[in-house]
Amino acid sequence: MSTRTIKGAACLVLIFAAIFDFGASAHAGEKSKKRHYEPPPTSSWSDDAIVTRTPAIWTGLYAGLSFGYGWGHSEQDYERNDNHGLASTSPSGGLGALTLGYNYALGNGFVIGAEGDLGLMDISADDKIVYDGHIYKTRFGPWWGTLRARAGYAFGDTLVYGTGGVAFMDVDEVSIGNTPGETAVNEDWRTGYALGAGVEHVISPGMTAKLEYLHLDFGKYYGFSANNEPFSFDNQVDLIRAGVNFAF
Repeated sequence: MSTRTIKGAACLVLIFAAIFDFGASAHAGEKSKKRHYEPPPTSSWSDDAIVTRTPAIWTGLYAGLSFGYGWGHSEQDYERNDNHGLASTSPSGGLGALTLGYNYALGNGFVIGAEGDLGLMDISADDKIVYDGHIYKTRFGPWWGTLRARAGYAFGDTLVYGTGGVAFMDVDEVSIGNTPGETAVNEDWRTGYALGAGVEHVISPGMTAKLEYLHLDFGKYYGFSANNEPFSFDNQVDLIRAGVNFAF
């Protein structure tokens, strides 16, 4: 088993454990209640104010899966001399993930929660020849994941939300020089931030479908070649995905 596989599995355990612990703690006071599907919220007049009930599905633990498409930007700066400036690629490809999360309805339609996911992606670009014979290779994956907070408003059976948190991604980048010692390498598990938004809708009792956009930014990675020449890699990924969640 490779080091990357071990890191990916460890992150999966930590992410899901954190979400489950958060959800289980919040759910402890309601464990005697049986989850049931409620119709869209109704409004009633009370003291000249409108009181709105949020469907029960927007409170509690859930698990799900998603599939989507990602496109990114990878930029390398090899500072060997004036002939070595910036080079960039635009990788793209498919992805999927498993999800575990917890929602909590604050009342009057407002919903907050936490969500974590980890999955596989294959986002890559064709080899690019740059500089004086250097070959730039870019691949994101196979592992990726996020740990995020969510907050939104439920219009009955439809939740519109924003989300943000920490992102993880396995990166495999290399700039192969035409002489020994000129190779720049960025092959590791990188961390950054995730920001996005989505819409989720109840499609049956205990089941929702979602459409979500996320921007993942991993900043710059700095290093030195064997010749002690500085280089940097800058990576970002945008993705859109569809998924289903199952409440329990």
